[in-house]
Amino acid sequence: MVKTILLNEFSTEELKSHFDMVQRIQNKFNPESFDPDETPEDWKKEWYKFYEAYKGKSFEQYSIFFDGVSVGWIGFMLDSRSASFNFNFDSDKISHTLLRVMLCKTHEYMLKYDIKEIYHWTFEERNIAALKSIEAEIQEEMINTRILRSEMSKDFYNSIVSKTNTTGYRLMFCEELSEELYDNFTTLMYEILEDYRSLNPVKQNRKRMEKEDWKLRDNSEKLSGAKMLMYMLMTPENEIAAYCSLYVDKDNKETIRHSGGFTAVARAHRGKGFAAYLKAKMYLKLLEENKDFTNIETDTMPWNTHMYRINEEFGFKPFKYGCEFKLTSDFIKNYINL
Repeated sequence: MVKTILLNEFSTEELKSHFDMVQRIQNKFNPESFDPDETPEDWKKEWYKFYEAYKGKSFEQYSIFFDGVSVGWIGFMLDSRSASFNFNFDSDKISHTLLRVMLCKTHEYMLKYDIKEIYHWTFEERNIAALKSIEAEIQEEMINTRILRSEMSKDFYNSIVSKTNTTGYRLMFCEELSEELYDNFTTLMYEILEDYRSLNPVKQNRKRMEKEDWKLRDNSEKLSGAKMLMYMLMTPENEIAAYCSLYVDKDNKETIRHSGGFTAVARAHRGKGFAAYLKAKMYLKLLEENKDFTNIETDTMPWNTHMYRINEEFGFKPFKYGCEFKLTSDFIKNYINL
């Protein structure tokens, strides 16, 4: 018998079964973040932080049970831009039986909130293979690049810093964005993402992210234990001219993550080498102060030609490939035979 249960409505036995499933998945597929000492209550406490943070965004997450045993989960969220879903199963290969259960739940969610399309992006090979097997639409193919610590050059970074003229700008380092800068940051990112989308051969009609979306996103990273590092160049008017951010994750200190962060320059301040300058300053700081990391990864796409070229010059090389899928309500209805 198949049953789906909201994670915030578990009985004690259901929580234990779900927790055991999550631990098996982590141990097998994500060993770098597996904690053998974690307990169901530890997991529940951490998950509820996200639930409280996101419940205003139609956040729902379900455990999927077959004959009383949790075999996977699926979660949904509806933010200002679009609806998205994520999932995982305790299985080397995700069967069509599991997919059907997942997509039935997805269809219910879309009906509930009158959603016509929903997105899933992933670098997980099992998820990609499963969705490709049912000919789900690939909205975009993605690529991650990385550089190893052993390949990083202080001399190269210092040469960039020394030749970049930042006269009239103030360099600022921080670990979180101050409240008074969020309005400016939201405007800056609207410009950046608008220009970014114009370069993308896949045209996406996504709504802009508002200040509360950015604040929620930053809070989510904090809840996961990620530490954000930021360098910014500020104008005399205390506006952000250029920005570079990345994350140090609690559960994987070896990998510094640009993914989720940005390196961006405001339109009025481009052409001065500020993107490369801030990356160089950031990497010098990491090499000096962080003894744990072995690599840095980023998710800049090749069609983002300026930033991709900078990353290539810094020594980043492709290492991981993923997909963003778009599923329409009609596609799901056809698949589950409604």
